[in-house]
Amino acid sequence: MIERKARLLPTRRTGRSDPWWTTRKQGGLDAEGRTIEALNDLRGYRPIYQLPTELPSQPIKGGKQRGLVLYGGTVFEHFGHLLLDLSRLYQLLPLFRKSREPIWFHYPSLGEGESITHPLVNDWFECLGIIKRVQVVRRTLQCEHLISSEVLYRDRRFVSTDFPLAARRALAPKLRRKLLSLQAESPRIAYLSRHQLSSGTTYFEGEEEVVEALKKISNIDIICPEELTIESKLSLYRRYHLVAGFAQAALLLKYFAPFRKQSELAEQVLFVAGPQSLNSNWVNLDKAFGFGDKVVDCSLTQELAEYPESKAFQRHNRFNTGLVIDTMRELAGR
Repeated sequence: MIERKARLLPTRRTGRSDPWWTTRKQGGLDAEGRTIEALNDLRGYRPIYQLPTELPSQPIKGGKQRGLVLYGGTVFEHFGHLLLDLSRLYQLLPLFRKSREPIWFHYPSLGEGESITHPLVNDWFECLGIIKRVQVVRRTLQCEHLISSEVLYRDRRFVSTDFPLAARRALAPKLRRKLLSLQAESPRIAYLSRHQLSSGTTYFEGEEEVVEALKKISNIDIICPEELTIESKLSLYRRYHLVAGFAQAALLLKYFAPFRKQSELAEQVLFVAGPQSLNSNWVNLDKAFGFGDKVVDCSLTQELAEYPESKAFQRHNRFNTGLVIDTMRELAGR
């Protein structure tokens, strides 16, 4: 996507306090002052930080003049959105990998004058090989040429058929070569557990019981993704024959892992606590990438007594612990 005489407007507060997606505004304008729709962020059909429909009749003046502006999208600190919502960037990287031009981003949660210190954000930019090129749109940019892309992934809506290739080419070449040199040496299984998390999106009631049972199986390794760097998480898909776990952002890294043949990557088994906990993104991603990974429905056949739910998690999911344990035992014995 190329726009001449465009403007990138920085993230600004709207004065609203609720809902969260209306508290800020950001985006781009074309030469006629119209919103560039391709730069808008949406989740489902909900606009995120959208510019007002009615913009000032007077032209927006000032700002920094730049000849070429590469726009990579919006940085969200939640790991899953960090990985998937930067698909504009992944389209740009193969074309501008050797360029020294900065890559510009909106970063709504970054305060004025603050530098990027979030460990996951910096770690991911290191993996992509662009840490020194990252710039945040802090004031209006007057762009002679604005170059970006429409998104290849839209949360809870679609995954473009262009996304798999873009994702596989996103990592820095040096890191891709390093990961390609890894090989699974034995038929071990990695179980990615969330049982040590004290807060987050979802708490799976009973995973501690699963972990205790799996510790007794010699060829299953219990791994807590929050203890690993992103590079180490990526390497799991080269070092193991199978990776399993409940739906979580770390499992999205398979889509960025390099391979010469698809069989080089670990198979993936995704546990879900009933069909209501299977986000459509997983279905769309699997269809686009064609890995054929398995989903195991661990719905309870009967209601359990109510447990107190912590406010540290957005939701609590209960599941059939016995089914998860039996499935992992079966996988470990094959």
